[in-house]
This record gives sequence, structure tokens and C-alpha cells, in this order.
Amino acid sequence: MARLQKANEIRHHILAVDETRKITNAMQLVATARAKKVIPKMEYNRTFMNQVQSVMKDLLLSPHLASHPYFEKRKTTRNTYLVISGDKGMAGAYNNAVLQLALRELKGKENVTLITIGMMGEAFLRARGMIPDEHLGGVTQDPSLYNARQIVMDILDRYDAEETDQVFVIFTPFQNGAAGVPVCHRILPLRLSDFVDINETEPPHEILYHPSESAVFRELVPQFLIAYLFGALMHSYASEHTSRMIAMQNATRNADEMLVKLRLQYNLARQAAVTQEIAEITSHAFI
Repeated sequence: MARLQKANEIRHHILAVDETRKITNAMQLVATARAKKVIPKMEYNRTFMNQVQSVMKDLLLSPHLASHPYFEKRKTTRNTYLVISGDKGMAGAYNNAVLQLALRELKGKENVTLITIGMMGEAFLRARGMIPDEHLGGVTQDPSLYNARQIVMDILDRYDAEETDQVFVIFTPFQNGAAGVPVCHRILPLRLSDFVDINETEPPHEILYHPSESAVFRELVPQFLIAYLFGALMHSYASEHTSRMIAMQNATRNADEMLVKLRLQYNLARQAAVTQEIAEITSHAFI
């Protein structure tokens, strides 16, 4: 009777693991589809950014371009950090890696404006006594150009009002089909060194800019920042779902291995129970 009860317990365990496997397998498929969906958009955005940066470099090389306030280094050190994490867990080490980097970057800093993009980052930093000045939930699940534009316009308003002097973005790049190492990049102020590796479009003297080189440059800077943040959001989105895909793939494989062991245990327990029943019946027959 005890062996039969043990067999029933193993059977219930098998059913529970099998249901969990179905969930992890489904999550793996969804994460794979979402990661693949955003990759073409990342390529389009990269092409646009390269073109904008090339034109900006052409203008920077022109002797007729006046100085731009977004290139001026300020004496004060009021920093703004945008921390991009996920809205959900079960994505392996993705959230922890980017948030540990944010923790190191923010440690010991004063005069900091903290903006969290993603619920995991907001909860992580708040639990460690770092209350975000602004939290943007749901943005990482919808890395749209509209959201990127709204965030950049708000940052530029802060920068123009001299409420901040430097702006940094902490996110996880997507590299070679996998989540890369989290990085902290400065997006404001811009520096000439940011454009050293950018190829020029045409020799500057062969292009005429209307109404003026300074006016065109003023329009390009916000577009460059919007494209950069849009790219960071998409990279984070792809990295999160790739990490989740790998984590769920590992979980599904572990579930398969556990099911093999449990089914073997169930068969042994069931066989032992049947053997015991036969022995009991046989013993009663000779009484």
C-alpha cells in the first residue's frame, strides 16, 4: 500500500513538471518570436543613425558652423541617468546584470536625477534606497519611436533649463544574436570625439545646406538623440527576450531530464507495488 501511494505521488509530480514544461516551452517560443521581430527594426535604425551622424560630421568639419549648446561642457556636475531594464523577470541574468551596473554607476554620486525605464529597475533601486525621480513603465515592452521621442524631448527640456549637465543611458546592447554586456553611455553633452569613427558622406564643400548649416545642425541633434535612445530601447528589448529564450530553453531541457528520471522512478515504484500485491495474493492462497 505504501509503495502504491509512493507511485501516486510520483505520478502527480510528473504531471506538475509536465505542466511547467509546457509553460516554459511556450515562453521560449514567444520570446524567440519577439526577439526576431525587433531585429529588422534595429537594422533600419542603425542605417538611419549612420546617415545622420555622417551629415553631422560633415557639418562639424565646416568652418561656417557656429557652436552648439549641446557640445558645450558645463562646469557643474548634475547628472541624469536613464536605466533601462525589463518589466518582467524570468529572463536569466539580464535584469540583474544591467541593474548591478547601474548600482555601481550611481554609488556615491550626488546631484543625480534618476529615471527608470522598466518595472524591474524601479523595484530594484527603490529596495536599495534609491528612489527614482521618474519611472516609465511599459516602455520596454513597446520600444516605439513615439516613446523614444517623448523621453528625449523631456530630457532636452531639462538640459535646456540647466536642470542637468550630463545625461547617461544604461542599457544592454544586443550583439551577435545574444544579450551583450551592459554599458553606460553618455548622450549629452556631445563631443567631437564621438564622431571620430564616423564616415563622411561627401566632401563638405560639395553640399549646400538650407537655410544654413547651423539651422540644419540644430534639427539633426534631436533626431540623432531620438534615434540613439530608440536603438537603446530596441537593443534592450532584444536582449531581454533573448535572455528569456535561453533561460526558458534551459528550463525546458531540465524539465525533460527530470521527467525521464521521474518516469523511471514511477515505473520502478509501480512494478514494486504490483510485485508486492502478487506476493500478498500468493501468500494468502496457501493459508
